[in-house]
Amino acid sequence: MGSRGRIISTRILPDNLSFQIKSAGYELIERDFIEIVRLDTAGIKIENEVVMVSSKNAVEGFDLRGRSVYCVGEKTKKAVQRAGGEVMKVFKSSRQMAKGVRSLALKATFICGVRRMSSVEEVFREGELQIIEAYNTELKPFTFLGGFEAALFFSPSCVESFFYSNSLEGVAICIGKTTQDEALKQTSNTLVAQTTTIESVVDALLEKELS
Repeated sequence: MGSRGRIISTRILPDNLSFQIKSAGYELIERDFIEIVRLDTAGIKIENEVVMVSSKNAVEGFDLRGRSVYCVGEKTKKAVQRAGGEVMKVFKSSRQMAKGVRSLALKATFICGVRRMSSVEEVFREGELQIIEAYNTELKPFTFLGGFEAALFFSPSCVESFFYSNSLEGVAICIGKTTQDEALKQTSNTLVAQTTTIESVVDALLEKELS
């Protein structure tokens, strides 16, 4: 029996998820297209009770006890809870989160990465938003020969790094709406996972009939 198609994952997957894809008959290639680098945030004070977090990578090192936190994705929610924060609501994208928090008419703190889309800043007026950059995302591009029936993307930076030196004729399967927005700059053939988890991205691949 031949391969059902060639799949590229833009991060190294847990062994069980790799096994699921390969067991379904796909040829899987895995590579980390980004690297997360923590920044020194010692001494930086969170000024507001309301906090927004769009990535679990932003939470490490912060004490969020007593904060009302709005976040993107279930993995981020769990990271916030481990840091002592009370999660008020989980959103599917940074823009939805920003609009939801902006409607409260309160000042907010956004803990984020250096490389990010401007979705949150665009929603808030000057003076309403404190930005704390907690990490940087370094791109690790790599050029592949041959095409892919699908590419699995887990952040906008993964999209940017992959398309830096590759193209895609297959479908871009994205972990969330913000990642899809970045992918749409390169291809109209996109699909968003049901939830913002790695497992859901793999489920979306396995449920889709690839041509």
